[in-house]
Amino acid sequence: MTTRSGVSTAQEDVREEFHSKPVPLGARLGFRDPALVWSGFGIAYICAVIGGLIQQGLGTTNAILAIALGNFILFLYSAAIGYGNGKWGLNFPLTVKAVFGEKGAVVPILILAVLVTGWYAFQAWLTADVIRVAFGLQGGLLLGTMAVAFAVLFALPSIFGFKWMANLMKLALPTMVIFAGYYLLAKVLPLGSALFESHGDGKMAFMTGVAMAWSTFVVSGTMTGDIVRYTVNGRQAVWVTAVAFLFSNGPFMIFGALISAALNDPEVVYFFHSSALTVVVPLLIVAILSNWSTCDACLYNATMGYTNAFSGLRWRHAAMLGSAIGIIAAGTGIIGNIVNWLILLGLLVPPIGGAIIADYYVVRGGKGFSVLRRTDYNWAAIVAMIVGVLVGYYVYVTCPNFLFGAAGIAASFIVYIVLARAATEPLGATLSSMPSGAEAGR
Repeated sequence: MTTRSGVSTAQEDVREEFHSKPVPLGARLGFRDPALVWSGFGIAYICAVIGGLIQQGLGTTNAILAIALGNFILFLYSAAIGYGNGKWGLNFPLTVKAVFGEKGAVVPILILAVLVTGWYAFQAWLTADVIRVAFGLQGGLLLGTMAVAFAVLFALPSIFGFKWMANLMKLALPTMVIFAGYYLLAKVLPLGSALFESHGDGKMAFMTGVAMAWSTFVVSGTMTGDIVRYTVNGRQAVWVTAVAFLFSNGPFMIFGALISAALNDPEVVYFFHSSALTVVVPLLIVAILSNWSTCDACLYNATMGYTNAFSGLRWRHAAMLGSAIGIIAAGTGIIGNIVNWLILLGLLVPPIGGAIIADYYVVRGGKGFSVLRRTDYNWAAIVAMIVGVLVGYYVYVTCPNFLFGAAGIAASFIVYIVLARAATEPLGATLSSMPSGAEAGR
């Protein structure tokens, strides 16, 4: 990997993962590696588990519809953000700085960095809990100790960078395909149309299922620039995002719903329908590799955030910081309620994305990310983000059958455009003529 500024700079950028500047065109990787990373990220064991939870609440047919709709909305949202990231080679923190201003970006960057660190912690805890269920283990201390051990192991690829993550995906993806093939042939297909007779327990609203499906990756979907910035242009970034949600996460969640329908037993946890080693051991291998590939991608996103939020913090030090936070969270199991966690993500994250989309396509016009903001604080974007969170919470409380995350996006989008147009200079929305250093892929 080389840059136009010389070998030594390129070597430094490889080590630092271009955390503080756009990826130059000469260092872009194209479609394959970003798609591989996003695919391995999206085909996660937890996605199948969540698909099963949605099926138990809504029944098979409604669960499939909810999952498909949630992932389609997630694709549209993430692709709208990712197009500009891929075209200009910007990671998520640099994008937020371009929108919110150099100093105004610190809070939204840290919000998402901490939230995605929470996902990393949850995946490590989940792996330990899968082992607990598989072997009937008891004791909170044992569970916490296993979670810490997995958190340490799962952190290694992201500490060493993007290429290490791509290599792990090459190992994890085949195991997930084998897992899917086994359950498809052994459990799902033999039941045929009987799979669709389940109507669920009636305790979940349809839009709650949609919200669970979309919230699963709303954080990393918002931070998609950390992955798609390595594509050659915006079109490739959109296709990589399609791989992530339309061809990876969505189908795998639907697959989890079908497995749940086939097992037809709410008492079965993590698909352990039998205690036989021929069932337990393969499932454990799948869970460990899948959660590992998802964990390191989450920590990669978090590391990108920490390096930009804290000036002077180097890549590996930031990865270690994120690992330390995640290890503590995993060991204590503070993120154990997946439904409440997904609701929190759906409230806090979408308004940030709404401001990014409004800035790139409306406020910036044809300039894209070629120029910087004139001031350190873009108050129009900051206020819009806050309004989006408040509107999302109001909709969540008063209209449970509406996708409150979408309301947060819409509110943030509209408020930002109105404020940026009505008081551009006073609110800090003005663009400067100073080039950002980003190169646009055609």
